[in-house]
Amino acid sequence: MTQQKPPTDTAPIEAHDPYKMRTLEQILSLFDGGDFLRETMDEHQDLQLALLEHKDLHGTKGCQGTLTIQISYALGKSGDVQMGATRAVKQPKKPPSSAAAFINDDGELTLYSPFLRQMQRPVRDVTPHDPVTGEIRDID
Repeated sequence: MTQQKPPTDTAPIEAHDPYKMRTLEQILSLFDGGDFLRETMDEHQDLQLALLEHKDLHGTKGCQGTLTIQISYALGKSGDVQMGATRAVKQPKKPPSSAAAFINDDGELTLYSPFLRQMQRPVRDVTPHDPVTGEIRDID
């Protein structure tokens, strides 16, 4: 067997840093003493409730919203990082109000249906019918 030299470059062993930010939740809790995270979660819950309400009132069409979180970073000369966070919530849009009406012969809107006008004509008499069964007879 050939003898191998031990590697000269060993991976540095990283010391455990108890202050390291390991999750996004930890980072978001830095802003405004934790108020930013709490308010974001409250707005997230409000958005979910708004989606459910929209679904109950209008169905699933257009039932969508967004919660956008933006974090900005600025590196300082001494290695410090200045951070800023904003959030924007977009609730589901309510559909436009709807109504229905008819246009009369003068071009005006009316609630009176032209089909009702046709139905209110006098009943026409069907003379060639069988008086016993009520069957309409063909004229031949």
